[in-house]
Amino acid sequence: MYIVAYRLINLRNTSGRDSTDAYIAEVLLENINEIDQMSIEKVAELCSISKSKLSKFVKKIGFDDYKEFRDLVKNEKYRSGYYGYEDKLPMGRYMAREGWDSYIQILRRDLDCLTDRMDMNMVRTLAAAIHKHTEVAAFGSVYSQTVAIDFMYRMAEEGKIIRTYTYDLAQEDYMKNMDEDTLVIIFSNSGQYLYGDGMRLQGYFKTYLKRTKGEIALITSNEEAASDPIVKYPILYTFATNVHGHPLAERLVMELIISEYKKLG
Repeated sequence: MYIVAYRLINLRNTSGRDSTDAYIAEVLLENINEIDQMSIEKVAELCSISKSKLSKFVKKIGFDDYKEFRDLVKNEKYRSGYYGYEDKLPMGRYMAREGWDSYIQILRRDLDCLTDRMDMNMVRTLAAAIHKHTEVAAFGSVYSQTVAIDFMYRMAEEGKIIRTYTYDLAQEDYMKNMDEDTLVIIFSNSGQYLYGDGMRLQGYFKTYLKRTKGEIALITSNEEAASDPIVKYPILYTFATNVHGHPLAERLVMELIISEYKKLG
């Protein structure tokens, strides 16, 4: 799932159940796989609204116009955003195919891999940076954003108040305007958060990050992204096979960071 569905789901969840916005979002989500073949007139009719109202709606969720909205739906669809033909097999799909016992063996190998290859010096360095910075934020996209939210609450338990935003546009606005005293921790298994994959077309996302005054930490399994010059604090984890369980890996790394933070007093 990529940014179009992500924004629609978030709008649906933050709108009143009987609101027009919630209804439009639900209709679009129900027809997400067919929208790339539909004109604005057809989609407006499907939503029981006018073309102008549909245009205003797509602008409200961060797209320039209906064409950009439809193009992104098409782009994401054919990049398997809604069908799930990922290069690596998610743990849920592996368990459905091979069973729980087989996945437990994979998980054991992944845990050994994470333990053997994790650079604890980088974890300690990031923990120290969190301790030093007054302004800290944690962001991610879709599943990784849930880790960012958990991280915010876990850090609050340790007396460190950080911030996060669920909406990607709010994250983008924050990072465009952050100063040199700000630290942003990005959870992104694929590393594509840096490059605008699903967020903006043609590398837009990376372009403004290169100009940021703040410091960036990246929690990822993407070695190339971890070595990007814009990343000051890279935390790299790896998987033992082509089955990835990043929802678990990201949380384990999160707990490692918190454990090292607690040692700082």
